[in-house]
Formats: sequence, structure tokens, C-alpha cells
Amino acid sequence: MGFVCSVCGEYHEELMLDIRAGLPEPVFLLSDAEREERVEVSDDWCVYRDLDGVEHFYVRSLVEIPIPSLDDQFAYGVWVEVTPETFERLGDLWHDERGPEEPAFPATLANELAPYEDTLGLPLMVQLREVERLPSAELVETDHPLRAEQRSGITEARAQELAATVLH
Repeated sequence: MGFVCSVCGEYHEELMLDIRAGLPEPVFLLSDAEREERVEVSDDWCVYRDLDGVEHFYVRSLVEIPIPSLDDQFAYGVWVEVTPETFERLGDLWHDERGPEEPAFPATLANELAPYEDTLGLPLMVQLREVERLPSAELVETDHPLRAEQRSGITEARAQELAATVLH
């Protein structure tokens, strides 16, 4: 299933249904040398020490937005910041089959998600799922458009707009 891009006007073979943020925003902004000195990162977790020596803890999650007409979803692979205690608990449960039974954890979004604006710091709840799947992240307590779309879903055309932000 392809689409004609609203940005470039060209036909793209596949509708891209996910975008992955490479690093938490504060880590992304560091130089390579600073990253080497102040960051520990894996595929699913990250610890960053800021200039004041305070450690910030991040885990990967998915912000999923339903696309009802496709019976599918658009997903942002994001980094979320959690407390040190939550980070430790998530580490204990990450590969535990009982993880999904655990209550959701509070967190904040650690990425700017284009084309949305001002997503950094949005409050959300992170829920563990099956071991092979990243936790889900649901926005809470905000009137941000991303939360509205996460709750009500988007059209295929809107999914194309979201995908176009990384295609160009």
C-alpha cells in the first residue's frame, strides 16, 4: 500500500507506520565527546548525567495511535524519562513474563515528535507488555493534540502526514 507524499508529491511504495527516536532529546543534543563521557545507552534504556551530576533515566516505549480504517496503528518509538526507582523496577521486570501484570508507571516523554509541537515533557503512563514488545506509553492529563489523536485515532491521510516528517 503506497501513497503520494504531500511534501514531495512523489509516490512512496509503502505507508510507513512507525518512527523511531534514536536518543532521548537531552542526549541527542550532546556532542559525541560529551555523550561518551556522560551517557550509558543500550537499545532499550539510557542513563544520562547532566552538568550538575544529576542522573536521568530513560526507557524505550511506544506511543501508538490507532488508524481505524486500516485496523492498524501508527507508532512512535520514543524514550520516556522515569524515576530511578521506576527504572530499577522496569529493569527487574523487562524480561519477566509477569511484567504486564504490573500497574502502569508514570513517566514523561523525552522526545520532540514532529509534526507535533512541544511534546518534550508530556506526562504519560508506561505499561509493560509481553517480553518481546516494547511497553506502551499513553499520554495523560494534557489537552495536547497528540493525546487527542492517540485516543480517537487518525485517518490514513494523517498517517501519511506523520510519515512524511521522516521521509524528508
